[in-house]
Amino acid sequence: MKTTIEQIRARDGARAFRSAEVAAINESKRTVELAFSSEAEVRRWYGIEILSHDPAAVVLARLNDGAPLLLQHDCDDQIGVVESVSIDADRRGRAVVRFGKSALAEEIFQDVKDGIRKHVSVGYIVHDAKLTEEREGEDVWTITSWEPFEISIVAVPADISVGVGRQLEIPQEESRHAPLNNPENFKETKMEPKIENTPADNSVKATETERSRVRSIMEMGEKFGAPELASDAAKEGTSVSDFQRQLLDHVNGKIQRPLSEQMRDADVGLTDKEARSFSFLKVIRALTDPTDRRAAEAAAFEFEASRAAASKMGKESDKFVIPTDVLTRALNSGTSGAAAGDTGGYGIATVLQAESFVDILRNKAKLMQLGTVMGGLVSNIDIPKQVAAAQGYWLGEDADATESNLELGQISLTPKTVAAFSEITRKLMVQSSLDAEALVRTDLAKALALTIDRAGYYGTGSDHQPLGIANHTGINAVAFAGVQPTYAELVGMETQIALDNADVDSMAYIGNAAFRGHAKTSLKFSDAAIAQGGTIWEPGNTVNGYRAEITNQVANGDVFMGNFADLLVAMWGGLQLMVDPYSNSKKGRLRVVVFQDVDFALRRTQSFCVGRKPAA
Repeated sequence: MKTTIEQIRARDGARAFRSAEVAAINESKRTVELAFSSEAEVRRWYGIEILSHDPAAVVLARLNDGAPLLLQHDCDDQIGVVESVSIDADRRGRAVVRFGKSALAEEIFQDVKDGIRKHVSVGYIVHDAKLTEEREGEDVWTITSWEPFEISIVAVPADISVGVGRQLEIPQEESRHAPLNNPENFKETKMEPKIENTPADNSVKATETERSRVRSIMEMGEKFGAPELASDAAKEGTSVSDFQRQLLDHVNGKIQRPLSEQMRDADVGLTDKEARSFSFLKVIRALTDPTDRRAAEAAAFEFEASRAAASKMGKESDKFVIPTDVLTRALNSGTSGAAAGDTGGYGIATVLQAESFVDILRNKAKLMQLGTVMGGLVSNIDIPKQVAAAQGYWLGEDADATESNLELGQISLTPKTVAAFSEITRKLMVQSSLDAEALVRTDLAKALALTIDRAGYYGTGSDHQPLGIANHTGINAVAFAGVQPTYAELVGMETQIALDNADVDSMAYIGNAAFRGHAKTSLKFSDAAIAQGGTIWEPGNTVNGYRAEITNQVANGDVFMGNFADLLVAMWGGLQLMVDPYSNSKKGRLRVVVFQDVDFALRRTQSFCVGRKPAA
């Protein structure tokens, strides 16, 4: 029995979705021009769907009446309004939408401007349809009357098996977002229409199902850099939902590799001896005076390595690029070990700053110590995350379980450039000792690390900054009664995370020195009978049984808590270096400016809580 329009309307009548992409942006007016629909073919549960764009086929009453601009089709997350709409001669639906000024709207608008969120999805009601052809055993339906009722900014498809850029092409009872948030929508779709199939029909549908499974798996593998994993899953008959779990495990395992191993993916192939002999000071001398032939010849190896690093990063740069090989290798003394005081070789490390530039940077930044650092990146990256899980149901006798899919979302990381500078004297620059080399590296790392670290807490996500923990939408929060927290308020921070099922034993608190002083002199409990509970600051530098870190990067009256392994710290390419001999030429000082591309992201906002003093 063929599917009927009544069955289509009964099951999908108020919850069909398609997507397009953002076009022109007007920052001053906070408007975005976009195409929200076309006549592109989309595979649906009943066959192939084509949305007719004849003027009489599209009912625009709702969109023209100030329809909402939503996030992910969730009516609780309205971020703007549809200002105008048209069906153009090229048979595409277009609209101008205006973003609001709420915190959520500002965050999404910034992502749209930065090119992070590119996809648009439209929600529409099917009023009438016509079966126009049968193609290789599959019905082709032309929707001859349909009514769009909202436009959404979306990240990735809720069901990736239907194709990148198509949002929520699944039955509503399987969806995380209910359009219009109306429970009645669910009542209409609890019973599946029964369609009698012949054995031939079943064979055709089984073949199409298998093709769809393989196609979906291969698309996911290609999108998230795991083609071999996808190929194996396709051959082994792995279901799409099971492969999504494998993909999450694969990507998370890749993220959690040691930083030195990650960054070596972007190495240019220097040997250990070549990386150890690389001299920052030689580079600085050559860049200070480009006409100094002797300095240029002395730094010939370093400049050759820089060109290779720039090529590996895939971009031309007017700045000197220090390869990741150098950044992750230890700076060793010149001791060969043959005899005391021998300075002829490069083989054995001593206590003289025997650590890589990246490790020096990490030692200065608490967040880079606690977070998950991804190094050696060469392009924008998208990381899949699980945003919804399969659900269980109680069933009656001989009843079918309702299918629900594991749902993947996406974390996007794009490079934001941070610059920091250090100043060195000319007398120091002419030194050739390893002590001087180590001093320059350490000073540069410190200047860079503190800038990056501060953004990890308080980055605004605008003005070219990464988005810091405190400014993420959806993060847990506890308001302190005073400038410094009580023990109960600190326990409350743990509780907020635990209520989201995100608590782990490796969580930590981070506060400043004033917080530590308060915690060392304040009792957990004011009641004298239980005062033996001791001070908030516990032996072993813990608070409430968790690790406590102190840094004056955190503002007075703020305390951060969470599973900081869920903080991703992305670092692109090599370090870029530029020498400025002019700003402080009267003092005979050189200003050395370093540039690093970095970004932050939270795998789960629920893993973090920020506690804050009352607003002034």
